Amino acid sequence: LKHGEKDLIDRVSACVLQAPVSDRESQTLSPGDHAKHLTYAKQLVSQNKGEDFMPRESFWAPISASRYVSLFDIGGDDDFFSSDFLDAELLERLGHVGKLNLKLLAVYSGSDEFVPSWVDKDLLLKRLVWAMNKNNTGEKFDDKRECDKVESDPVATGLFLESANHNLSEGDGDIIRFVNAVGALLK
Repeated sequence: LKHGEKDLIDRVSACVLQAPVSDRESQTLSPGDHAKHLTYAKQLVSQNKGEDFMPRESFWAPISASRYVSLFDIGGDDDFFSSDFLDAELLERLGHVGKLNLKLLAVYSGSDEFVPSWVDKDLLLKRLVWAMNKNNTGEKFDDKRECDKVESDPVATGLFLESANHNLSEGDGDIIRFVNAVGALLK
């Protein structure tokens, strides 16, 4: 929704972000010398070799250096959902959603195995939704946390599934709540 062609984005009327987790933070849960791999990926990109593949031990699947940087560097092109972003940084990365003519449902799982335990998942979901709605209100960013404030006509809404895992295969009743929320979004 941020980098697509305008005519294609204009055709989207509803969007669901199911498990919007930070790849950068998720990487901390897996073994390996991630700093070394990121340094190497950045080196390749700086040498105009961003399409070269990373060494096999750097990731579970084949990945180019530019994609590696995009996912795992602080503020990389695909680093949208990291909990360590300041509110202003989240607003910069997600505020464009509030300008779009669509409805968005962000669904976060309380037992997502790809999110470090130190992340307050419920608070992060509220902050993500807040950032996505700010440009819809026309308000200027205020450094006071307003993530619990309900917008009058929000583009984005959140659904927190306390016991669900990343792919919603666990969590009593959570898949039903998810399906019902998606159905309501599409009405």
